[in-house]
Amino acid sequence: MKLSMSSLDIMVCVRELKNAIGNRVENVYEIEGAVILRLYSKERGRQDLVIQPGCRIHLTTRVYQAPKQPTSFAMLLRKHLENAEILDIVQPDFERIVEIRFGGEGKILIAELFGEGNIVLCDSQRTIIQPYRTAAWRHRSLKAGFPYLYPPGTDVDLSGLDAAGLKGKLDGAQDIVRGLAVNLGLGGPLAEEVCARASVGKGLKIDEISEKELKDILNALKEILSSEPAPCIVYEGDQPVDFTPFEFKTHLGRKVKRFSSFNEALDEYFSTVAVMAASESRKKDYERKVERLLKRQLEQQQQFGDLYKRSSESKRKADLIAIHHFQIDEARKMLDQLRRAKGWQGALEAFQKAKEARESWTLPIKSVDFKEGKMEVELAGETIELDLRAPAFENSTRYYKEYRTLAEKAVGARKALEETEKELEALRAGIREIEVPPPPKRRKPKWFERHRWFISSDGHLVIGGRDAQGNAEIVEKHMEPNDLYLHAEIIGAPHVVVKSAGKEIPETTIVEAAEFAAMHSRAWREGLGTLDVYWAKPDQVSKKAPSGTYLPKGSYIIQGKKNLLKVPVRAAVGVMMLDGENVVVCGPKSAVQKHSKVFVEVYPGSTKKSELARQIQVKFRIEGIEVPVDEIERALPPGTGEIRE
Repeated sequence: MKLSMSSLDIMVCVRELKNAIGNRVENVYEIEGAVILRLYSKERGRQDLVIQPGCRIHLTTRVYQAPKQPTSFAMLLRKHLENAEILDIVQPDFERIVEIRFGGEGKILIAELFGEGNIVLCDSQRTIIQPYRTAAWRHRSLKAGFPYLYPPGTDVDLSGLDAAGLKGKLDGAQDIVRGLAVNLGLGGPLAEEVCARASVGKGLKIDEISEKELKDILNALKEILSSEPAPCIVYEGDQPVDFTPFEFKTHLGRKVKRFSSFNEALDEYFSTVAVMAASESRKKDYERKVERLLKRQLEQQQQFGDLYKRSSESKRKADLIAIHHFQIDEARKMLDQLRRAKGWQGALEAFQKAKEARESWTLPIKSVDFKEGKMEVELAGETIELDLRAPAFENSTRYYKEYRTLAEKAVGARKALEETEKELEALRAGIREIEVPPPPKRRKPKWFERHRWFISSDGHLVIGGRDAQGNAEIVEKHMEPNDLYLHAEIIGAPHVVVKSAGKEIPETTIVEAAEFAAMHSRAWREGLGTLDVYWAKPDQVSKKAPSGTYLPKGSYIIQGKKNLLKVPVRAAVGVMMLDGENVVVCGPKSAVQKHSKVFVEVYPGSTKKSELARQIQVKFRIEGIEVPVDEIERALPPGTGEIRE
């Protein structure tokens, strides 16, 4: 399975990443060893760039959960790169390195995608501000304050390489494919593809290669580098094992999935591989937990079994002693008399003679130890050790106490065993959670998000044009017979349409749409407190001017009665959920309040639009909601304004 990008992969990826030039850095996160630059531009919206040292760089449509506490490296990058514009993205000398160059103070972010990898932030003079991880080698040091130096590379100009130069670069390699992979830095898959396209055996020795074969290799390499990308992921069964920017001959007959861009392929591949790795890690963790619990279960089963057996034996011995107490006490009495009369040695000899004579009192006794004060008796087939100095009752009590102690321990062991069995059952019940779902993809914007819009408190979509083209599109493309048309009675106002969606449009929605038309008109810039807005039915809206008159481009004439409303010029900015994502919306307070957990009231004022957007962003942050300041600014009415508490 391929786990990192080759020089060729980086080359094609960087070509596509140049479309991100002009984007600004909105935020920076570090998630599971990868740095994510959240980029934003008015034209392209929000984009996330993933950089994983030693592995990958690409745009992602996946929505990653930002950590509650940012890492120190993420905080450093935020400090230096927030709101910085990307000026260029380059791959130096076909190396596995990507440089992102920013405007303003001229910071440079360098992603090293070879070996263990690194991410290095430099100033405009290429002095290291901070690397992701510090490191030092004989030829260079990645430490703050040191100049950034490239690692020793292949020093190969592939575009200007000729047959003689190629032969020189391949010298010393074990065979042709290894020479291309290592000496030219192509990597294994690309080296094999070059050999396949050149019809050269990959195991061919360098000193056996002909001039024609060298030229064929160069032609094959240049053909690949100049061809149009055809990104795909290669599978073995259902497992992705490789990704390529072009269709390789070496993959003929294998299952592939094609993509419209290489960044899409990289995003899909690495998201899947990350999920597989996380699932495999969880599986191993699950197996370790099961193994540990099974081992504990076996030990607890053995412990419980041992305690239960010993407690049962103690209970049986106590019962037998109690049942045969008369025989035991008689035997103790006789032994005590012998000891007193003859001493313990003589008493032992006398006992042996009595035992051989099968005197009745000796029958239950198996052995006697006068010195230790102990004797063993056999009762109902059970051998029991007794204290010679204590009567049968005391010996029985001792065994009963031992039984109770062991029984309590057995109960505790049983409870512990039951807890372990519950843990095992819960662990096995949660086995489905081993499969890690990939991060969800970022949603595609709805068609109406190109325009000004809000959702009324009754649930109707209301749209308005941002410019002349948008106004025309709303009226001529999106207005349908059962909708309503609105326009403010002032020059410089958007055309507004309320979408009926097959339902009757209530008066509350019409009033809200009128406020919407007023707030986005020139009345806001002029600081007016109220404005007249009219509504009409779609069949009253016409592009045809009366005979002998002229209708300016982008204008419409209303035939018949206009329904006038006087509304306040004010707005509310909130954040509503749309397909699971926070989206900034600006509209009448009653509508925004209905669909947003948090909102800010805005009126015409003297605060610049950009500053007003930042103030609103801060208020949203206080409520735990993070949205781009550019999105807030884009949603606001035209001109300056102010927040009113």
